[in-house]
Formats: sequence, C-alpha cells, structure tokens
Amino acid sequence: MRSLWSAITWVLAGLAAVLALVLPFVTTGRAAILPVLLLAAPVALIDGVRRYGWVAMLFFLVETLVISNFFENLSVQTGFPFGHYHYTAGPQLVHVPVYIGPVYVGLGYLCWRLAGLILTGGRRRTGDVVAVPALAAVLMTAFDLGSDSTASTVNHVWEWENGGGVFGVPFTNYLGWWFVTWLFFQVFAIYQVRRRPKPRAATPAAAPIVYLALALNAVALFLVADGGAVTDPSGVVWSNRALAETMMVINLFAVLPFGLLGLRAAVAERTARPGRDDGATVRAPAGAERPVTG
Repeated sequence: MRSLWSAITWVLAGLAAVLALVLPFVTTGRAAILPVLLLAAPVALIDGVRRYGWVAMLFFLVETLVISNFFENLSVQTGFPFGHYHYTAGPQLVHVPVYIGPVYVGLGYLCWRLAGLILTGGRRRTGDVVAVPALAAVLMTAFDLGSDSTASTVNHVWEWENGGGVFGVPFTNYLGWWFVTWLFFQVFAIYQVRRRPKPRAATPAAAPIVYLALALNAVALFLVADGGAVTDPSGVVWSNRALAETMMVINLFAVLPFGLLGLRAAVAERTARPGRDDGATVRAPAGAERPVTG
C-alpha cells in the first residue's frame, strides 16, 4: 500500500510539473496556472496523512481554511491585512471564491514540508517550532510575489482597487500574506508539539517538485507574453512583457532556489538512514524524545 500511495504522489507531482510548463502555451488567464495549484492539494493530503496521520492533517486543513478565509474576507471588506481588493468571478464563500481555500491548503502544506526539509538539511533532528512556520510563510510569500501581478493586473482574477507599486499590487499584500500564512503555520506547529508526534515515512521530494513547477510556470508565461500594455484599476499602465519578465526573475532567484534546496534535502533525507521512517524523532541528550515539527 505504501508503494501505491508513493506512486500516486509521484504521478500527481510529475503531472503538476508538466502542466506548469505546457499550460501557458495552450491556454490563458488563470487556467494557465490554477490546475497546478489545485494539484498541490491532493499531493499535500496524501503526503500529510502518510506523514502525520488523518487527525493531524484534518486539523491542518480546517484551521488553514478558517484562518485564510477569515482574513481574505476581512481584507475584502476593510483592507486589512492585504489591502483593498475584490475577486471578479467564480462561486464564492462570502466574498472569496471557493477554490482559494484548496489553494491555501495545498500550497500551504507543501511550503510547510519544504521549510522543514530546508531547516533540517535532510538530517533527522528536531524542527524548530518558530523557524519552520516563519520560513514556510516566506516560501508562501515568495510564490505570491512572483505571481500576484500576473493574476491580478494581467488576468484580473482579483483586482487591487487602488493599484500598487509592484505592477499594480500594493506592498501590504505581501506583508499580509506572510502574516496570515505564518499564523496558520504557527498554530499547526504548536499543535504538533502538544501532540508529540512521530512523523512517518512519506514522499519528501513531492513538495519541492511541485514548488519548482510553480517557478517554471513563470518562465513559460514569460515566453508567451506579448508586447502590449495592461492597465490596473487605478489607471496606471504597465508593460505586459516587463511584468512577465520581472515575475520570471523573482521565480528564478527566489522560488526556484528554495525548491532546489528542499529537493536536495529530500534526497539526503531519503538516503541518510535506509530502513528507518523519514522524519523520525531524534533522541535528546537525556534520552527523551522530542517531536519533529517540520
């Protein structure tokens, strides 16, 4: 059964990588990246259940959905914490499209997993209950930094009502992204410490592969970008080509390196101690076990 779930995870991660490269050449708008983001959800659920169990993964799913939807709706109505914006289409949960929740869960878990891999360097040791959530939130924000302008200014999936300096996106969006994602990561980290879990074998390379796929999607989007101009809701005109080029550079020098570091750590974790579960707990000097948070 473990081999079957591993195979399914690999197929989903591989499909995400292929779609990330191909979709921009065959479709436009949110359809050029949304399928990749949605594929992150089943990858996350399979890996999460195998690593932490159903109860812990259900907790992560629920608290992530509640926290993200609360702050998304709060910002749509008040401007805090992201800024003033609104979504333009799709069935909504209050003011937020229903597909946004699965994106937070899928991408969120993969960033959590990736942060744990990077901080442990592939070695089986206790993750830091503060550092893992903080880095996972950075990984989420790095992705958003390299994609929000495309989604909003170009594709109008959502619109920033007052524009912003990052190709129509205000800097408050990225501060808000770090804060909100850090919050649900920190809640999960504290929950893990209280449970004192023993993480089990899973497929550690899946998270870095899907994260890398998102970086490669930005490269494909740059290759198909036209030379026209786009106008944000505040009336500022931006070069579509320059926007796509900037998003690609952000992905190549932020998202891609994090993904490669995580992939290297995943390979090291897989080969470090054959025959033992990935992410097993380690012994403290006094002999007491301490839980791994990442």
